[in-house]
Amino acid sequence: MSTSPITPAEDPTTLARPKDRVLSGRAIVVAMFLLGLFLTALLFIYFEYNTRPFRPLRESIGREFRHSRPNVEGGKLKGKGANTLRVSMSVPFDPNRETEKSNQTLLRVVSLAREHHDLNTFQVFEVNLIHFAPEQEAIIKSFSWPGPHAANESFVP
Repeated sequence: MSTSPITPAEDPTTLARPKDRVLSGRAIVVAMFLLGLFLTALLFIYFEYNTRPFRPLRESIGREFRHSRPNVEGGKLKGKGANTLRVSMSVPFDPNRETEKSNQTLLRVVSLAREHHDLNTFQVFEVNLIHFAPEQEAIIKSFSWPGPHAANESFVP
């Protein structure tokens, strides 16, 4: 008597395998779309939370110095270190060579910062003047003071 081999599907000792779950393409597309919306909303909330306090200063610097592309950041870097107010902006001149223009720009930026923020609340106040020369590395001149020093009305860089 010959016995034919039993296939795994016919073997009663093997456990029945549940049917594989199959997601339709439509469900995956909808899930990806919802994930994209969620991440966009999260990015918007993060951006709003981090830039709102400094937006008026950024806008006033932009109005005062056309095409300066100002960026204003505040707070502690990664939650550590000194509480800093940092202003970075583009200038149409070499800030290292034209010190008089650099100082005039700097004084006006400090004046605008005083109008919009209490500089005594910052431990460090930084201003970065950046000149983008064609086909060259950016030329940067950085200024940094203790915040309370820059808050003083008789401040001179």
